[in-house]
Amino acid sequence: MPRNSPFATRAARVTLVMSCLFSTSGMILVFLPRWLEVARGLEGAQIGAVLSLVQFMRIFTGPALAFWADSAADRRTPIRALSFGAVIAYAAFFLVARDFWQLMVLGLLALSLTSGVTPFVEGATLRATAEGKFSYGVARGIGTISFIAANVIGGALIDRIGVGAVVIWSLTSLVCLVGASWLGLPGDPAPPGARGRTRRAQFSSIGALLRNRRFLILIVACGLIQAGHGFYYSFSTLSWRAQGISADTVGLLWGLGGIAEVAFLWSLPLIEKRLSPEAMILAGAGGGFVRWIVMGFAPTGFVLWPLQVLHCLSFAAAHVGAMRLLYRYTPEENAGMGQTLYAALSGGLLMGCSTLLSGYLYDAIQARGYWAMAGAAFVGGVLALQLLAPVTRRPEPAKQAVP
Repeated sequence: MPRNSPFATRAARVTLVMSCLFSTSGMILVFLPRWLEVARGLEGAQIGAVLSLVQFMRIFTGPALAFWADSAADRRTPIRALSFGAVIAYAAFFLVARDFWQLMVLGLLALSLTSGVTPFVEGATLRATAEGKFSYGVARGIGTISFIAANVIGGALIDRIGVGAVVIWSLTSLVCLVGASWLGLPGDPAPPGARGRTRRAQFSSIGALLRNRRFLILIVACGLIQAGHGFYYSFSTLSWRAQGISADTVGLLWGLGGIAEVAFLWSLPLIEKRLSPEAMILAGAGGGFVRWIVMGFAPTGFVLWPLQVLHCLSFAAAHVGAMRLLYRYTPEENAGMGQTLYAALSGGLLMGCSTLLSGYLYDAIQARGYWAMAGAAFVGGVLALQLLAPVTRRPEPAKQAVP
């Protein structure tokens, strides 16, 4: 392959790692609740507990992992170590755990490892795409295609061979993640300002981030918008199956949401000429509010398909807007901590509360639980309005700019 080919670049190799990770999450996120219900006999509240505990623990595990990552001489190290540990943890979770408490403990370990590696892969992608061969939107879109493949092919496999397909696909994808991270990732040295910092300096950097009002608003606003997906991520598959929708169709519905996300990401150069990051976050809040209100009526016909297209707003627009602002608000030497704090406080605490609540809502009122998600998206949008106030932006060196 020619050296000047975009497929031989650092961005391409990081994208391969992201694709393996997203292939795993595409199966786990969509079909793990079904596996827990069918293979282990858990009820809605128990499934919500298994899935939400890891979100709460990210408040503690996230910063701890970020301390380690930000002091590592090579930023590949946490990605490699966590992916290797994830293979072992998921094997134990699927093959050893039987009762609720075993599933809670081993599920916490397994899900913590894959959720822990995600912000480091995201950060590596932002850095790699700064070289210009791949844009961030293209790289993220390719990763999303892997997610879609897991949705669609996973649904077809489950229809044909049962929920054991969840185990086979997930462990195979994780082994590929280990191979890609250990054999494919190029060297990624930490910036000079990050190496050798004392623990006191690291804690001081956390305090500085948490005193940044805009950073906190960003975390809470986008956290609420993304937490609106809690019912969808955990119980849409169970809800649709209970409504008589086949696993094949469920996979296609999830896949369509992913396709809409890819289309959005690959259109970013045009979109970002017209929409600021703040506007994208507000569009995400509006899209989420409409989507969850209608989903609460448990539709089963054609309307489900355009509702899935709204994923390009409810998730993708809000996520990209958050990543852009996070890059703007976080110094380079604290990039790992900034990403992890966002994941821990936004995707951890708020998503954990949403997922736990969703278990009880599913048991009590089925699809009407989506209406609570609409409320979260609405409040997140109201908070995000504060991000529109003028701000003095920190300078961004050209070589670090994310295309």
